[in-house]
Amino acid sequence: MTKRERVLAAVKGGAVDRPPVSFWYHINYVPDPWGETLAREELAFYEKYDVDFLKVMHDIPYELLGGMESVATPEDWNRLDVLHPRRGNFAKQLDALHRILKGKKDDGIVINNLFSSFAFAHRVCGRDLPKFIEADMGALQVGLETITESLIAFARTAILDGIDGIYLAVLGPSPDLTTPDVYRREFLPWDRKVLEAVADMGCFNVLHIHGEGIYFDMFLDLPFHALCWSNKLTKPSFTEARNIYRGCVIGGLHELAIKDKTPEEVIAEAQEAMDETGGRSVVIAPGCAVPTDTPEANLHALRRAVEM
Repeated sequence: MTKRERVLAAVKGGAVDRPPVSFWYHINYVPDPWGETLAREELAFYEKYDVDFLKVMHDIPYELLGGMESVATPEDWNRLDVLHPRRGNFAKQLDALHRILKGKKDDGIVINNLFSSFAFAHRVCGRDLPKFIEADMGALQVGLETITESLIAFARTAILDGIDGIYLAVLGPSPDLTTPDVYRREFLPWDRKVLEAVADMGCFNVLHIHGEGIYFDMFLDLPFHALCWSNKLTKPSFTEARNIYRGCVIGGLHELAIKDKTPEEVIAEAQEAMDETGGRSVVIAPGCAVPTDTPEANLHALRRAVEM
């Protein structure tokens, strides 16, 4: 099977010659991780490790225009702008994606990391979103709508330009940031809106539920092709998840511990994930980004594990 055939078969729960495998880390070791530089680093990573899909990291900040430095007051949420997908920071990311698509030498799937509306809102207010949740939810909702419109425009443009989907990294559905009722009522609708906007476009849209103690169940009726979470750090395990979610799962490796394991231990952990799922409807991967200084031998071991 080709890489694309293998991933899409796993999404559909079909037979595969081997489970797909992928992994990723933040390209934060270069001074300008966007555009040509990001494309060069991602392509080198893809060729070195031969993963079945490439998740392009998008760490560029949400732009605050008009001289704003951060959201400091409830009124500031009204000052956010809907960002044009082909201008500013989004344009830099599109440039990287165009270069990656042009430089890639096989049919492997390319998806772009996209932080959720909650995640971007949390960043632009100095990671103090719980304060605004308590102080003025109405004002915050105005800001979330603006951010969501920007994310949708960028996601649709990126897919129209040739990538295969988005990796929506959802922050917030965990006890350290929100309660289940608050997240479901105030934030889940924005996640749904982003995923629904690309549901008829990408062939591999991934939902990543970030954090520990996650509210796993509330996301299962959203439109996506595969679900990723840190199943070695937080419930449910793969075995537990199979009882409530029958679709394609991504994970199986402890993303924080992988750097300190031996290659043999990495292979054993990957084998455990394959055993838990029977090798069907699964992509073997870390539950989130691995540390950038993870030994190359361990990443090569993870890639080899699915061949054994």
